[in-house]
Amino acid sequence: MQDELDFDGFVRERYDQLLRYAVMLTGRRWDAEEILQEALVRCLRRWRKVPADNAVAYARKAIYNEFLRSAKRKTVVTLDEIAEQLDLEDFSGAVVAREHVLAVLQTLPPRQRAAVVARFVLDLTEAQAAVELGCSVGTIKSLTSRGLAKVRQTWKAGELAADAVASPGRRGA
Repeated sequence: MQDELDFDGFVRERYDQLLRYAVMLTGRRWDAEEILQEALVRCLRRWRKVPADNAVAYARKAIYNEFLRSAKRKTVVTLDEIAEQLDLEDFSGAVVAREHVLAVLQTLPPRQRAAVVARFVLDLTEAQAAVELGCSVGTIKSLTSRGLAKVRQTWKAGELAADAVASPGRRGA
C-alpha cells in the first residue's frame, strides 16, 4: 500500500520521463504540462490502490486518458504553426528535426498517435502497448500500421518544408 509520501517521491523521480511522454502526445510543452498535472491529480486520488510495481504504467495510462479528453477539446498543431512560433535561426538542426517529428505526430488522430508513441518512443511491445492503452494487440497493430503509413506520407509531403526549416538562411531567397 502506498501513501502520499510515496507519491511525492514518485513524482520527483518520474516527472521528466512522464513529461516527455506527454510532450510526444501533445506536441507542445505547455499542453503536456497541463495534461500531466491533471493526470497526476487523478493518480493521487487513487494512489493507495496503485501497485508499486505498476505505478509508471498507471501514470502513463492516466496521461493517455487525459490526452484523449483534451484532444476532443483542442485543435491539431500544424507544422506552419510550429515554424511561426520558433525563431529558427537560434536552434540547431537536431532541435528543428525534433519539432518536425512532433509536428508530423500531430497529424495523427489521438489513438494512432498514442499507439505510435507507445511502440516507438516508449519502446513497448505490442502486448505492453495494448495493456497500457486498454485495447487489444490487434488494435495496436492496426493503429500503429495506419499511424506509420500516415507519418510516412506526411513526412514525404513535408520534406520540402522541412528542408526549408532546417536551412533558415535559404528562406526568402
